[in-house]
Amino acid sequence: MPISHHCVCAERILAFKGVHADIVRVPYHDKRALLAATGQDYVPALVWDGRVVPWKEIAGFLETERPTPTLFPGAQRGAAEALDEWGHLLVEERVWRFVVTKAPATFSDPVERWVFEEIQNRVRGPWTLLEQRREEFRNDLQPTLERIDRMLEDRSWVLGNAASLADFGIYGALSPLFSVGEPLPEGLPRLAAWVDRVRRIGETPAPAPAAAPPARSRPKTAAPGRSRPKAPAKKARR
Repeated sequence: MPISHHCVCAERILAFKGVHADIVRVPYHDKRALLAATGQDYVPALVWDGRVVPWKEIAGFLETERPTPTLFPGAQRGAAEALDEWGHLLVEERVWRFVVTKAPATFSDPVERWVFEEIQNRVRGPWTLLEQRREEFRNDLQPTLERIDRMLEDRSWVLGNAASLADFGIYGALSPLFSVGEPLPEGLPRLAAWVDRVRRIGETPAPAPAAAPPARSRPKTAAPGRSRPKAPAKKARR
């Protein structure tokens, strides 16, 4: 489900770990295939050699199965897990309030779109009121985005020089912005560069251009007035 922050987080972790997975989209309004395949109705769910790994356990499971590269560099597991949780619980909620009324446009199925709006109306209140409050929600989100930008001062990743679970949790929390086509505010260069780095994880690097053939040296011309010595004749072998 592309609009799900947990799904985006899990997909980025799979890419980081180098796991090539078949991603199956689950419709927002129809979980029958998911129930049949996994016996539960939460996304994401990972099926690994017949074992169903629920969404809360995916990061720890992959860390055990594929320990390299690690999600917890520099003995910072506690910090990585805390920031991952902060992303999903606080950052995502502030993002979601701002973008929720733009999310229906991402659904191609009209029934799926209708179900989404109905559920969000019941949980969050009238659609028209949510739309009227978008500027308020944008202002509430701005300090959080600025905080993440400050986290990245003098570093490429949230916890230092290597990506961690913290990066993927926070990126997943921000992902509804990208799903609905909402740009990041200007004036957050570190955050923008970090988003691009996380997004590029797992991309196949472009092949290096072929090296130019070595230049051939031009045969020297004999000095004027001097004849070039002849090479001795080679015998033909039959």
